[in-house]
Amino acid sequence: MRRAALPVLIAIALAVGCTRAHYRKSADRAAYPIVADREALGPGYGIGRRQLEPQPGSRLADPFNPDHPPKPPDDRAAGALMDHPYKFHGSRWWGKDGHTDLIEPVGWEAALAPDDRGTVHLNQDKSAEVALLNSREYQTALEDVYLSALSLTLNRFEFDLRWFGRNATTFNHAGLPEPNGSSTLTSNSDLGFNRNFAAGGQVLVDFANSIVYTSTGDNPQVRSNLLFSLTQPLLRNFGRKVRLEGLTQSERDVLYAVRDFARFRKSFYVSVAVQSGGYLDLLLAVQTLRNSEANLKRQEETYRLYAELFRGGRASVVEVDQFYQSFQGARQDVLNTRVALEGAKDQFKLVLGLPPRLPIELDVAPLDPFVLTDPKLEQLRDDLEAFQRARLQELDAPPSVEVLRRVFAALRGIAKNGPNAVASAGADLDAFGRQLDHPARPTDDPEQRARDRATYTALKTALTEEAADLEKATARIERDAAGVAEETRKAAWEASVEGAKLFLTALDGVIAVQTQARIYRIELPEVSVSQGPALAFAKENRLDLQNRLGQATDAWRKVTVAANALRGGVDVVASANLTTDPERNQPLRFSSELSTYTVGLQFDGPLNRVAERNAYRLSLITYQRAKRSVVELSDRIEFQIRQDIRELERTRASFAIARQQVLSAARQYENSRLNLLGPRDRRTANDSTTLALIQALSSLQAARNALAANFVLFEQRRLQLLLDLEELQLDDRGFPTNAAPRSSDRPGPGAPAPAPRAGP
Repeated sequence: MRRAALPVLIAIALAVGCTRAHYRKSADRAAYPIVADREALGPGYGIGRRQLEPQPGSRLADPFNPDHPPKPPDDRAAGALMDHPYKFHGSRWWGKDGHTDLIEPVGWEAALAPDDRGTVHLNQDKSAEVALLNSREYQTALEDVYLSALSLTLNRFEFDLRWFGRNATTFNHAGLPEPNGSSTLTSNSDLGFNRNFAAGGQVLVDFANSIVYTSTGDNPQVRSNLLFSLTQPLLRNFGRKVRLEGLTQSERDVLYAVRDFARFRKSFYVSVAVQSGGYLDLLLAVQTLRNSEANLKRQEETYRLYAELFRGGRASVVEVDQFYQSFQGARQDVLNTRVALEGAKDQFKLVLGLPPRLPIELDVAPLDPFVLTDPKLEQLRDDLEAFQRARLQELDAPPSVEVLRRVFAALRGIAKNGPNAVASAGADLDAFGRQLDHPARPTDDPEQRARDRATYTALKTALTEEAADLEKATARIERDAAGVAEETRKAAWEASVEGAKLFLTALDGVIAVQTQARIYRIELPEVSVSQGPALAFAKENRLDLQNRLGQATDAWRKVTVAANALRGGVDVVASANLTTDPERNQPLRFSSELSTYTVGLQFDGPLNRVAERNAYRLSLITYQRAKRSVVELSDRIEFQIRQDIRELERTRASFAIARQQVLSAARQYENSRLNLLGPRDRRTANDSTTLALIQALSSLQAARNALAANFVLFEQRRLQLLLDLEELQLDDRGFPTNAAPRSSDRPGPGAPAPAPRAGP
């Protein structure tokens, strides 16, 4: 009985097998090197992180044992069906690994480094980093690469030695109870392997052992068989072309998957950092809100001024109502823009893999070029306008001498900032001048450069004049302040109003110079593209086109495989069965007298090949479709790149137009303000000044929005061109190595550097 027990124990041990962790790690050891091998096959095939499990700081990380995860929270109604399927009690062992109420790990937010208020601060790089760590889409795409490699391991295993070991032990009792009946214990064991060959052959080696015990007490019968079997096709299913097709396709599919993911990584970065719905799009929404808020501020200040002018009889009720309506429209615009920005933020959080409830704050430093006026100058103008409104409230009752002296002291305090305002505008104007001194670029319009030079000269003259006017206004304020007396109260009050108006008018001129200079300093990066070399570069390097070419070859190869199935079947079969004598009870002593040998041919005539015929015809059509698919993608790549170049050129032209529109709208606004604040005899009730001012404010906001939109759109299209050319390359972290503008040959303080070549 001991001999029978041994194979049973071995069979039980083999049936239990290894641990779950062993098989998981074994799969990883087989799959990861395959992916690494594919990455090394060509430039640009890198996929960065290959490790399937998310990093510990990720929201996607699983803190539990991956091989024995606890039972997650279940839906209540579905859980009842798990506990009582049909009329049975469910298994009591579902919870043997524990229970958890968690789907995502606790404390994953700490990896985002939020501030004390729980707000996560994001810039362009941090956004990409967060997305790479938490994006569900990215994790799924990486898993697809792993699964393609895992599938290949099974195809490879088909051509390795495949061992098997089996045991069947049975007890049989027949007849009456002993001693009249009989009982038999039988133990059958098999140990062997089979192997497939590249040319289509198959070999099987099987060592079979049988032990039989009976209750009669006789010696056990032991018999062994050593079976060899070989099958080799000669026509159908013969040859490496046919037999290795599945393995070949699987090997190539992993390469395609790696290329697809390598391109996906680039698209993923661009979508997170630049494209519509990405970080740069959010900055555009922020700038749009800033423009709306600036418009609202101007609308409110001008409306308050109209209200005071109305009290003094210098504005009609119609004009006040007109501007009140414009003011309310500006308020509504800010509300709408703010809601749109918050919605865009929440959508962006979903792209990053973050919950919408998580507060984020964007780094708006890239928007600095669109701050068209020094905040200190804006504050100076706000102080002057507040001073002016306060004086208009005193229209019918000039204040006392003591109050007038305090009024002039406040006005003198404001006026002493005049030189700083001129210096601030002068610095921006000088930077604009240095920008004009740079060598002309191929894309520069000579006529526009001449106009820009003329504009610079005019602004230089205007700033000098406005500086002189500020000095004159300051000197007048000093003189008027010294002449304050009881008998000159009304004249002194009028002098304070006039002095503030003169200073504000000159300050508006200084701000206008600075605004125009800063507008001219906003430049688009240079993109140098030659269409012919760019197209050649793209067709040589586009990963999806490489895949499409490979897939066309796959379809071509399958024509041969399908044609092979049309042939008749002729197989050589051979076998040998070496057997021991069961009477001798010697399991390894094979007897030639009891052994058998077989060799022969098996023939299957090609009399019924309708299914194979259809498959062959399908393979021919599929191949032609695959070739057309290559041509289609090649044409589409040409279209994409040509369209990218056209859109870049159009966006550059649109940006130049928007810049001129901002300049024009800013001049219209300043001119309308001068008309509003000018002498009373220059205005009459219901004149065109109010409508002109409303129109100027609306045009200025629209032009500023268009300028920012074209600036962002150009950057989006520049990165899209890099992506379409397959020139965009990422490092192992998933960050681009060549997306930022390269060193410029036109350095200048405050001016952005030119962009890299978009093509080779």
